[in-house]
Amino acid sequence: MKLLFKISQYFLFLILVFLLTFIDLKSQLLIPQSVIESNKLNENSSFYEIRDAMERYWHSMRVINGMIELDGVSRKAAGWKIYKRWEYFWEQRVNQQTGEFPKTNSANEHLKYMQNWDGEFDDTDFFESWSNMGTNYSEGGYAGLGRINCVAFHPTDANSFWVGSPSGGIWRTSNGGVNWTILNNSEDVLGVSDIAIPSDFATSNTIYIATGDRDGGSLSSLSGGQNNDNNSIGILKSTDGGATWNTTGFSYNVSEGRKIYRILLHPSNSSILLISTSQGVFKSTDAGNTWVLKSISSSRFRDMQFKPDDPTIVYVGRVQGAATYVYRSTNTGETFTSVALPTSLNYASQIRLAVTAAAPNLVYVYCEDGQVYKSTDAGASYFHVNTNVGVNMLGYFSDGSGFDSQASYDLCLACSPSDSNIVYAGGITTWKSTDGGVTWANSNMWTSHNFYNSHNSPVVHADKHILTFQSGNVLFEGNDGGVYKTIDGGTTWTDLSNGLVISQIYRIGVSQSDHDIVLAGLQDNGSKKYQGNLNTWFDATGGDGMECIIDYNDATSYMYATYVRGTIYRNSNGFSNQSISTISENIPGGQPNGAWVTPYIMHSVNSAILFAGYDKVWKTTNRGDNWSSASQVLSATDKLRSLAMCASDPNTIYAADRTNMWKTIDGGLTNWSTVTLPTTTDYLTYIRVKNNDPNTLWITFGGYSNGSKVFKSTNGGGSWINISAGLPNLPVMCIEYDKEYTDVDVLFAGTDVGVYFKDGELDWVPFSNGLPNVVVTELEIAYGSGMWADKLRAGTFGRGLWETELSNALPIELISFVSSVNGNNVTLRWSTATEINNQGFEIQRSTEAGIWQRAGSVAGNGNSSSTNQYTFTDKNLSTGRYSYRLKQIDYNGTYRFYDLIGDVIIGLPSAFNLAQNYPNPFNPTTKIQMELPLRSLVSLKVYDITGSEVAIIENGELPAGYHTLEFNASHLSSGVYVYVMRAGNFRIARRMILIR
Repeated sequence: MKLLFKISQYFLFLILVFLLTFIDLKSQLLIPQSVIESNKLNENSSFYEIRDAMERYWHSMRVINGMIELDGVSRKAAGWKIYKRWEYFWEQRVNQQTGEFPKTNSANEHLKYMQNWDGEFDDTDFFESWSNMGTNYSEGGYAGLGRINCVAFHPTDANSFWVGSPSGGIWRTSNGGVNWTILNNSEDVLGVSDIAIPSDFATSNTIYIATGDRDGGSLSSLSGGQNNDNNSIGILKSTDGGATWNTTGFSYNVSEGRKIYRILLHPSNSSILLISTSQGVFKSTDAGNTWVLKSISSSRFRDMQFKPDDPTIVYVGRVQGAATYVYRSTNTGETFTSVALPTSLNYASQIRLAVTAAAPNLVYVYCEDGQVYKSTDAGASYFHVNTNVGVNMLGYFSDGSGFDSQASYDLCLACSPSDSNIVYAGGITTWKSTDGGVTWANSNMWTSHNFYNSHNSPVVHADKHILTFQSGNVLFEGNDGGVYKTIDGGTTWTDLSNGLVISQIYRIGVSQSDHDIVLAGLQDNGSKKYQGNLNTWFDATGGDGMECIIDYNDATSYMYATYVRGTIYRNSNGFSNQSISTISENIPGGQPNGAWVTPYIMHSVNSAILFAGYDKVWKTTNRGDNWSSASQVLSATDKLRSLAMCASDPNTIYAADRTNMWKTIDGGLTNWSTVTLPTTTDYLTYIRVKNNDPNTLWITFGGYSNGSKVFKSTNGGGSWINISAGLPNLPVMCIEYDKEYTDVDVLFAGTDVGVYFKDGELDWVPFSNGLPNVVVTELEIAYGSGMWADKLRAGTFGRGLWETELSNALPIELISFVSSVNGNNVTLRWSTATEINNQGFEIQRSTEAGIWQRAGSVAGNGNSSSTNQYTFTDKNLSTGRYSYRLKQIDYNGTYRFYDLIGDVIIGLPSAFNLAQNYPNPFNPTTKIQMELPLRSLVSLKVYDITGSEVAIIENGELPAGYHTLEFNASHLSSGVYVYVMRAGNFRIARRMILIR
């Protein structure tokens, strides 16, 4: 028995090493060293060489559709999903003939396009502004919104902290995660790997961010071309709290493919910074203006920490080949010496460090093989510490069983600042040790399913990227679903993600019967349903969400969502419950393996009929209960990526893989004919057929062949016309056609940097007013009653779902629209020269997150040929930056938006003040506003006319700004009362009258 146990543990170790020993190659793919050596892969290998080698590897491991059988149990194969995302990303970016990777990128191409723009057209003058719809709400636990890479804390305000996402930028909360504000909405959408806040932030307002995505798995999953949120552009710096950003002396070109893993700011000298990068450790002594390499060059230095009581001592983890070290500096990073760990890893790519003020000489090290090491002599030497052999903390199971891991993607470590024996380690799940890392117990799990979660651990989203303590018992976790917090040692976890708009959407499905309903398929976070009348989102399915369809007859009945490789789900009551059928399993012979995003479409006349594309097309006439073949095998060596049908002639269907296209004109009753594609070195990404003409269609291409982006055919694919003029050299992800226009083709193209518009024979022009510079994965129009209420919706990879109105100008002429600020009140004034059928104006306000809210309304003047003046005051606003727009509505319900030029900024009050309550007299509630020029201890108390205290409205510390408090006097009798405010040496009293 003892011998068998030892052999089993050795086998476990070998499996772990074999599955988890990877090195970086070609933007975020992690390839087993054995595959590299046996296939002689290197940095010059083509996409096809790498892909073929990896497919042979998965075949040798007997991995089928992402599952591997171990001990008679089918389990997820670690690393397979990350590989498939990499494949899906690059397959439509490389040269289709040679497999050569592109020598440019979307950021550079978009910059060139804008630099060459002639300036004669401005999309802000002609097109409605885009507004964000979310996704910004999740029920948490298994569900989520999007990945968080890093968390940073305000040095003095526990309610203020920042988070960074891989493709959604940097966000800040000032109220403990109740609300979030995007800090780089006007910049290119950036990946953020780390954030550094100096100790003097209250006065300096300085923030540093490491751009890029250190952990990968982000845009490495998308069709198209952008990878600039994966690769770093260097260190950016803001000196106004994130309102604007500037480059520093440390910068990269996106095409270099570099990574920055960590920023350290000296705790007492904010001019000193250290960064660990894929090129080594760099140091700045002048607040980021200049940088000097201080370590071995071209080495992958990962996590980095200061010694808590002595910042002259710095630890940094390095992985290079078969060697794993923790480097140590005793002179604030001027020089480093290496300290080898007791056991070398076989080509690891991840290492994490943790230190604690509770024991300043202590250093914990967590490695990609699941081993924990410890130093008690300030990093001079290390010893192996975790002794619970056979417990796999990197896997899917709460009992530590299995061989699973994807630690090359998700690995993190944190030690309590008040108890050096309490350590947390993150992988797919989170584990906790209370004895200094010797033994471990699961702290949270990704699912409540008993097969995985036999210990009934709390459910928190999977794949951990950051664990960091804010204080002694307050621990934050960033994972693939968002940001969580525990204050009770991991017994309970609170999801703080709601309000973040960082979702990475693959595909969307809009309702044609109810504009308030949309489905969206998200990376890592399933498919979600938007319920506009409730202004919220609901979780529909889990895992990775792909293509979505809503029955066009009734948005409360049948909806469809998918998982990777063609798993199609059906729900018959609008995903209002979790009664879900996996209808793709009903395909004869079992569910085929499809493309990463498998195409399927709904019949344009009979919504019970669906078509799904794998290597061939399958058809169901009863919503997936039964399927029959609708084509011969079309893509014998590939998988279908696109399906499109003509709305007026549903017998005409087009199907395509990456390089081939087919067509049927009888709904698939007979063999499909081959369509010859235009000559290009790029891969096909999308098909759109004209609604009223089965022979007119458009196709789009990814990659970087300048001038070969969109093609049109008017004879069913017999010949093609290149209509790419005006588009930048960007991969085009999708195309949408507006059916409301019958005399001219109105088109919208979604690219790796925004949306473009084409009106008939005119060239393409930008159509991204208000839309972040983000990858647009799919466009769909929700049609209303006529063209006035039509809405174009865009799924983006990193900033969620957006929409814009597709309406012509309404019959009013706006001749001015200005604002003025008085304290924390904003007055808007506008005037019209003429009005026809004008019912009125709705005033809308948004913060920098881009989500618009109703602020009020003003009645219009119906029909008028004379000038009309309008005024509206938005009162009692908090300190911050606001945007305003008018929603002008006519009596028919049609409307148009007019944006205020420039933002409105509400600054801090200049002095303490207490306003008169309103209303006054009141019964039984009233509001009282205070103005605080600085953070203060404030008391606000109510006294009766005898001087007796009858109520305490506020008694505590409040941040600077404008504060409106509500007082409920339901327990008091009618009479005159005095309310008194005290803040430091400031004291003021006012009277109020209660009438019952």
